[in-house]
Amino acid sequence: MKAGRAAAKAVGVDVRREERVVPLGTRWLIRAESGFEPCPWAFALARFASARPGDRVLDLGCGGGVLLCALAQVCPEVRALIGVELNPVAAELARRNLTLNDLPGAIVVGDVRSPPIPPRAFDLVVSNPPFYPAGWGRESADRATHAATHALSGDIRDFAYAAAQSLAPHGRAAFVFDAGQVTPLLLALAEAGLTARALRGLVDDRGVASRVLVLAGRDGGGLVVDRASA
Repeated sequence: MKAGRAAAKAVGVDVRREERVVPLGTRWLIRAESGFEPCPWAFALARFASARPGDRVLDLGCGGGVLLCALAQVCPEVRALIGVELNPVAAELARRNLTLNDLPGAIVVGDVRSPPIPPRAFDLVVSNPPFYPAGWGRESADRATHAATHALSGDIRDFAYAAAQSLAPHGRAAFVFDAGQVTPLLLALAEAGLTARALRGLVDDRGVASRVLVLAGRDGGGLVVDRASA
């Protein structure tokens, strides 16, 4: 989009030839020209996570930063936005997207299995981790796409454990995951010391509840199950 490229140029953000700038809510997002759409559930997860003014937010496996940008639109009063991303190319893209959206924050290159961040420092941890085990189903020949869909560098247990270690005592963690793998997700959260508080299905363009949102914390209080939404 020419308007998106103009917006990026106006704030001094570089957009490469193999990239495009697309609308993200009321703002813009730089993404690869080809490949799958980055986290199409970003706003659904951002609203479900219920970020609060003053929250310190961490995104585990942030990719190009789409979820952090969506969260900042849903709750502009968050105090800090931090992303951890293993792929340095994706991390650099996330930094440019934070700048494009005029968001204070930091993107750290690191592995969720040993995240380079202080423990118990965040009020809200969010994540759109790879859904599928390595070797499962159809795997993309493109390395970046393959790593985004399959757990090549950490599975859901690693993401749940990293979330638990990163959360402040009364913090919350919000995940989006494959609806067919709710049981492994809930078990991973429990093993990490987190209890699911709310669960909501997401309906895809086929009318199928193919994704699930889960909100968890250190304390219980019962599980609220919402009806699946588009």
